[in-house]
Amino acid sequence: MNGSRIYEYVMDEAEIRDFFLHAFLEQLKYSKKTGIRLLVILAAELLLIPEAVVLTILLLIVLVAAVGIYSYAATSKLLRGQPGRVWIEGDKLKAQRRDYGEIPCRDIKLVLRTKRLLMMGYMQRAGRPAWFMIPLRSFGDGHEVDLFLAMMRNPAAQENCYDQTSQCDAEILRFQYQLDLERWVRLQKGAADLVNGGSLGRTDRLYGMLALGCVMLVALLSVSCLVAKKFDWLIVGYSFALTILLILKLYYTDPERLIRKQLMSPEAAARACGLWQVSLTEEGVSLTMPADIKNVYLWTSLAWLVETEEAFYLFHKDKKHFVMIAKESFQSRDQVRSFHQVCADHGIQKAAPKKARYVPLWLLVALFVVCLLALFGIAMIKISLSSGI
Repeated sequence: MNGSRIYEYVMDEAEIRDFFLHAFLEQLKYSKKTGIRLLVILAAELLLIPEAVVLTILLLIVLVAAVGIYSYAATSKLLRGQPGRVWIEGDKLKAQRRDYGEIPCRDIKLVLRTKRLLMMGYMQRAGRPAWFMIPLRSFGDGHEVDLFLAMMRNPAAQENCYDQTSQCDAEILRFQYQLDLERWVRLQKGAADLVNGGSLGRTDRLYGMLALGCVMLVALLSVSCLVAKKFDWLIVGYSFALTILLILKLYYTDPERLIRKQLMSPEAAARACGLWQVSLTEEGVSLTMPADIKNVYLWTSLAWLVETEEAFYLFHKDKKHFVMIAKESFQSRDQVRSFHQVCADHGIQKAAPKKARYVPLWLLVALFVVCLLALFGIAMIKISLSSGI
């Protein structure tokens, strides 16, 4: 066997919906701790004001719906009309859609065969699967799907063949550096700070925060009045406070804790520590990570270059993906100037770093406790007044 055939496709709307639904549901499976916290909150509310339980459940429904709609819109925009191809070569599962990526077959731990798709996932970080997918219509029949999966699970059964991607593009510049866990966390947080601080301009995150806040507040106020059968300032105040706290938690807390949490997965930790290599060619920027994972970003996919104290960052147009190059990998100032010139020649815009500001998590917890105590106090006063004590 000389490797699998290349499966080329353009996903239709039904396939995009199918992919999003299963990926979204799979993601919810990794939110057990969040579910336990919510049960504790609901129990506390039930003891204080039962109506608040209805509001919190509604808040969660609105939140999940809003996140789902936003995520589906982003996913659909990314996949609609874009030709993709997936194949197995040697011991690697490879994919190309605009940009190119490859991962060892051994890292594929999740396999879903839906009504329309074959989905193959790996843990990009703890609790966060990333997916390769092929429409089932691309296969001749179910037997061919089984053969493809067998080849992925046993890549040693095939012979190495010529790499189908354009790997022969001559290098202009090449950098390499070592990262340990702490350094990886710092550089990842540095990238998150640049995005959150607005270094790349206003983000979808800001618009999402404003839209989500308005939707949740209107929904909570409307239902609170229906539940209480009157305009109750206690419920209105609690709804408003709950919405503000949730928005702050989602959008304005320091990302370092979540970044460190990513390393809970042994696979993610193995991909963080070790030798990182970055090559600049006329085609784009190639990033080779530890654990034998590789991504290639075309110059047309990249938009910004930002410099911090520790690294240079090349950001994708989606403001989510990026290539980081530690400064110690540059051998001279002339090489730094050459790097800037290559980026400028390919239309990459330099952006000044801006400082990100976050709300401390302890403050949010304290504010929530204050809200619950205030709710309890007001409820006790109302009970006393109504009973004539």
